[in-house]
Amino acid sequence: MGLGWTLLALTGTARDLKDAEVQAREMREALVRGDAQGAREALRAYQRATDAAADRTSGPTWWVFEHVPVLGDDAEGVATVAEVLRDLGREGLPPVIDAADQVSAETFKPAGHVFPLEQVAGLEEPAQRSERAFDAASTRLGEVDSSAFIGPVQTRFTALRGLVDDARDTLGSTYRAARLLPVLLGQDKPRNYLLVLQNNAESRSSGGLPGSLSLVRASRGKVEIVDQRDMASLGASEKPILPLTSEERALFGEILGTAGVDATLTPDIPRSSELIRARWQQVTGQRVDGVLYVDPVAVSYLLATLGAVPVAGYPPVTAKDVVARVENQVYALVPTTQGQSDYQDAVAKGVFNAFADGRGSAPDLVRGLVSGVQEGRVRMHFFDPAAQAEIAGTRIAGEFVGRDPDHPEVGIYVNDAGPTKMQYYLRQNASLFSRGCTGGRQTLGVTINFDNATPPGADELPDTITGEFFPGNRTDPGQQLLVVYVSTPVGGEVVEMSVDGQRVNNPSVLSYAGRKVASVGVLLDPGKSQTVDLVLRSGKGQEGDPRLEMSPGASAGSSNATVRSSCTVR
Repeated sequence: MGLGWTLLALTGTARDLKDAEVQAREMREALVRGDAQGAREALRAYQRATDAAADRTSGPTWWVFEHVPVLGDDAEGVATVAEVLRDLGREGLPPVIDAADQVSAETFKPAGHVFPLEQVAGLEEPAQRSERAFDAASTRLGEVDSSAFIGPVQTRFTALRGLVDDARDTLGSTYRAARLLPVLLGQDKPRNYLLVLQNNAESRSSGGLPGSLSLVRASRGKVEIVDQRDMASLGASEKPILPLTSEERALFGEILGTAGVDATLTPDIPRSSELIRARWQQVTGQRVDGVLYVDPVAVSYLLATLGAVPVAGYPPVTAKDVVARVENQVYALVPTTQGQSDYQDAVAKGVFNAFADGRGSAPDLVRGLVSGVQEGRVRMHFFDPAAQAEIAGTRIAGEFVGRDPDHPEVGIYVNDAGPTKMQYYLRQNASLFSRGCTGGRQTLGVTINFDNATPPGADELPDTITGEFFPGNRTDPGQQLLVVYVSTPVGGEVVEMSVDGQRVNNPSVLSYAGRKVASVGVLLDPGKSQTVDLVLRSGKGQEGDPRLEMSPGASAGSSNATVRSSCTVR
């Protein structure tokens, strides 16, 4: 068997796989835009391409090829890929296309405040069948060692494996949503959810101070806001609303449980949800079945497709101005705390009504929500154990405990210690990298940059923003005082910390939920910056790619990222 024939066979197969990749992407785009016919045509083209690749890589001639020195690994791996993709074309994709004939991209979208529960439930069975097929495909591809593949083959393999993994995750989410939504939207009995609008202008670990609270009632698919209150109006208590652990007291203080606006000092969304629900139910007597968190930046992502939304008694809000209006301008233009709360409630209700009425493009709305979830701006917690189990371990659940024992997770959580509304002017970013791997433990470098972008004339900002006359305020107008928590991976440790290049001797490090948490104060004058660097060590056996999570700020985007592990060679 000549080298020329060998390369020709590999090149031909790589071309078939490229065609399959192109058709898979076209299929996905057609499904997103609700074009069932286009998706079916792309499926047929995909099947032709994968059948051709499978035919090339089967039979005695290819078997001999698999035993050729150097290129034999390529041949064996390519044969596996071709077989897996052919099987997906036969078993994994047809149920999705069949379902697309009956439903459209608008299936999960409400109309007139009512979700089409029967259509949603109809996706459960085909999504589950497809998910099983993609799970099997992902497992088989994960067993292929592609490190020695020649360039064109490795490129196609990497791209196709990424598509399979993405599709598996999407189908898993669709399956869970199709099973969960009818229950959560009150198919069997009415359910109540608190919609919490977090204000990034006053930072908290989970993103921002919990301000406007809207009680959303769901019954037989119909959703409506039935009550609205400001968190501050629920008051505070002399003792924590729920018993605090010794670790919570040591790290966050009693205020975590005594002041509702500080319930999100903890980065653990399930715990914040318990505290918020307890206070709401104590004051109002209304049952709460779950808590949904969003912030104005996430709202701006939705407004990008919803368009300008009317706000009762105020000008409309748009994607371009909603963050500035809710987090900054309202404090300059509306003199009373009650007036500020009324405005934020009105914005929350206006945007909710626009969404529940069915405005906007469903695919674009989904993309906006996905961005919000990835950036930590959209979170949820259910008090029904079965429902919570469905989202446990996913990004939207916002759990502080490690989601994946193989991947070291580092958290950076920012809190305003003013208290002010000055974090509207805070610019923050962070980076994470793996510096080495010894005995299955990674050494991790973390760099955090803070910039106080307050415009000139900070003395002229209203005290409602600077907090100048607020009891307990410890800053001059324009300054920002932050408490920053940095958590190690589970079982990890803090090796060292420095601020602007100066090493911090004996940094404050406490334990919380199986992780070490270092805390540092950051004081920023207007126009000034500060950099915090840390060296951390992961727990044992955490050889996967490290992950970084940082409190979302008032600017779009996020430092959340997954970086390359130093324990693996690729």
